[in-house]
This record gives sequence, structure tokens and C-alpha cells, in this order.
Amino acid sequence: MRISSDFPHSVSDTYTATREQIILPDNMSYLIRRDDYPNPICIWNYHPEWEIHYISDAAGFAYVGDYVGPFKPGHLVLTGTNLPHNWITPGAPNLPGRDLVLQFDADTLMQARAICPELDVLHRLKPMSRRGIEILGPEAIDIGEMIVELNDHKGAVGLGLFLEILNAIEAAPRKRALATEHFISLYGELSDKRHRRIDQAIQILQSRPDTQMQEVAETVGLDPSAFSRAFRRLTGMTFSTYIRSVRVWRARTLLAETEMPITDICFEAGFNNLSNFNRYFRMETGLTPRDYRTASRIRNKSIVPAPEIRTR
Repeated sequence: MRISSDFPHSVSDTYTATREQIILPDNMSYLIRRDDYPNPICIWNYHPEWEIHYISDAAGFAYVGDYVGPFKPGHLVLTGTNLPHNWITPGAPNLPGRDLVLQFDADTLMQARAICPELDVLHRLKPMSRRGIEILGPEAIDIGEMIVELNDHKGAVGLGLFLEILNAIEAAPRKRALATEHFISLYGELSDKRHRRIDQAIQILQSRPDTQMQEVAETVGLDPSAFSRAFRRLTGMTFSTYIRSVRVWRARTLLAETEMPITDICFEAGFNNLSNFNRYFRMETGLTPRDYRTASRIRNKSIVPAPEIRTR
């Protein structure tokens, strides 16, 4: 089943998809978790990371790109970079542990192929992952059981099992792409344009942290409300939170590397008044601007200069 042009998940309305912010655990190449349903993050969403989604015991409807279709127990799908998706079980009041979700940064892992050839499986899966891959037949349940096992293992054992899962998906004799090429080409064009605009906005803010949101939005060709929504989806934070962090970062640099008066630094970094500057600086760093400058000077004095290299 395909989504009609007036369905809320159509290509023309991809901006309604929410960007899921994924933070991989320390010292691990992937994130695996079991989610209850309903769940606040079970929404029409996308993210740069790939996702393997396994539902062992429930039924409902799967939404992947412009694909809509029923799912039943043993449902297994891999979605690629920024492909919007969701799984809904209509009328279900509570399904504990309905979903097993395995997420990983495939692009970063593929960069390690030269030293870890086993990761080449990601390169081979990448073309099909763009449209989403559903695994069919008994292999879906077999791979699902491997995902259940992975959820119980960590470290080196888990990494080996993670690679086995990827290879099993590639080797599965029955699998199909879900979203259409038409959707992917149009969505990719919209998505790339949106990313380029936000990347341009970030470059503006880092070079001129005193720039206001309306000015940035006009520069990248969006009205302020659309810019605000797109910025939050693509960065995981509001414009005001991001620009505050950029301004504090600029102030930290000036405090540590110059003798500029603190009042001047406040305005140079883009803040409108000294009280807001002091409050936000302390929220970000845990120190007042004056204490931060003092601590920076102590640090600088403790750095041993590199030995002078003499030439004959």
C-alpha cells in the first residue's frame, strides 16, 4: 500500500517528521533497547543513524517513507539514513517491550572498513537501506532471536553478534524494499536542501554570534517559524539554546586569550546585557566570567612550554 498525496506522511509534508536525537552509549558501536508501546518516541520520525526494528509479538501498521502496510509477529525492518518511519498498533492500551530497536552510525562504521573488513557488509547494504528493507520468511524470526540475544550481551561478544545480524540480513533470501524510488529521490532533494540551509545557518552563527534568528532565517531563505522548526529537528535543540551556547563559547575564548574587559566581551559575544551574560555563562560553565578567566590563567601558567629546537 502506498500513501496518497494528501496523507500526512507524504513527501510534500516530510517536514512534519521529528528528528530523533540518538546518543550512542560510551565505548559501544551501537545502541540497543526494548521499548514499550505506546511510547513518547514512537512517532513519525527520522535520524541519521540506521535502525533495525524487530517486533516479535504484536500486529499493526508499518510506515516507512511512502510505504504503509500491515505487520504481524516476527516483523523485521532495516531503515537507512534519515528515512522517516513509525510502527502503530491501533487501539493498544499498553504492550510492554513491543519493540526491539538497534541503532548505529553506519556512515562512521563504514569509514573503518580498511582496518575492519567485516564492516564492508554495511557498504553492501547501503543502496537498499535507503528505501528500507523488510526481511521476509523464517529468517526474520531467526534474526529477531539474534537481536533478542544481543540485547542481553555487551562488549566484544555483542559486537560479534552485531556483525552476524548484519550479515544475516544481507544473506536473507527473501527481502523487499519498502519506500519507492520516487519518494526517496524527492525526499532526498527536500532533505538535502533542508540540511544545507541549517548548515549555512550554523556557519553564520559561529562567525557572527550576535545575529538574530529572523536575520539568519531570511539569509537561508526560510520564514522564522519554519526555520525554527527545521533547526530544532536537525540539531536537537532550540535556536535560542544553540545560539546561547555559541555565544558562551565565544566569550570563553575571549576571556582565556585576551585582556578585553568583561563588559566588552559580553557585547562582543552577542549578549544584550551584562546580567543575562553572567547568568547564562554560569549556567553553561559553572563559573562566573571573572572566575573562568582566573582559572584559565592558572591553567596557562601550568603548561610547560615546548623545548626550543636549535638548528646548527
